[in-house]
This record gives sequence, C-alpha cells and structure tokens, in this order.
Amino acid sequence: MEPESHASLGDAKARLSRAQNSAASSAMQITNALGSIIASTGTPTPANQPLWRRVDVFSRTDLDGILRAEAQSDIADCLRVLVSLHTRLTDARWEISSAAGEGDSDVLIGHGSGITTMTTTTTVDALELLAEVLAAVAGALESLDTRLTAQTVFDTPIPISVPAYVREIQASTARVSTQPDAVWTWESHLDAN
Repeated sequence: MEPESHASLGDAKARLSRAQNSAASSAMQITNALGSIIASTGTPTPANQPLWRRVDVFSRTDLDGILRAEAQSDIADCLRVLVSLHTRLTDARWEISSAAGEGDSDVLIGHGSGITTMTTTTTVDALELLAEVLAAVAGALESLDTRLTAQTVFDTPIPISVPAYVREIQASTARVSTQPDAVWTWESHLDAN
C-alpha cells in the first residue's frame, strides 16, 4: 500500500470515528432533553431509554400546556428521520470501500445487523454532515428544554418562540432528508437472506 493511500485510509477511519462519537454524544443530548421535557408533565422517564424509544414516548405524551400539539408533532416527525439514520449509523459495521480515494470523498459500506440486515452505502462527508445535523438538533432541543424549564421556575414569563425552535429543527433535518446538502448521499437496501 502506498504511503499516501495509507494516510488517506487512516484519515478516513479517524473522520468516521469522530463522526460516530459526535453522533453518539448528540443522540444522548437529544435523549436527555426530550426526557426533561417529558418529565415536566410529571411523567418520569427511565434514564437508560434508547433514543428511538424516547422519541416514541415524546410523540405520544400529552404535552398540553408545555408544547402545542402541532409543534410536538413536527419535532417528533423530524426526530424519527434522524433516529432512523442514527440507528443505521450506530448499528452498522462500517468499512471503507475499495473505491475510496477515487473521488472527492471516501465511500463507506455499512453492514447492519438485527432482525433484518441492511447494507448502506454513503460517504465519510455524509456521516460528518449527519453528525453536524444531530448536533444542531441537540442544541436546539437543549435550548428549548432550558426555556421551557425556566418558564416553570420563574414567576415572570420568559419569552419563548417555540415555532422558531421547530423551524430550526426542521431546517437542520432537511439537510439530510427533503432538501439535502450537496455532500449528502445515503443508499440503503435490505440484504437477501
């Protein structure tokens, strides 16, 4: 293996690892923020609840008086998209394709496991984008949670624009779904058994 391609492979592995770690951290932040919002209704949430389950509980919890139903539904819809991508990111065994280094970005093949097996083809750039989107959504949800919590603590109403938070979450999610950034590429298919 040539030194340059070896360095490229090492760089791709390091970038993949950073993206996975960032995504895992952001997923934990999202899980905690949703748990706090749910807990403000008096409904306790288990500390070890996985992200997909927390999003499901969030979508079904009556948050009347905390969030309007439309805002809750819009946030949950965005989170379902991200949960699906995050699950594939974390459950797959990723390998750098032999085509790596031929284009502008390193191609990754992810082999998923579970009840059904799925193969995903993407790039390191796309996984870095997904990690960036998860971080942006985590930041928005943490900020929203802080504002909602402050409203219950202080006597003076604190101005909060829930629609602005919803728009921020929707705009971030759109970068990997409905209006993808140029670097976004994600192809998944079920493996034949």
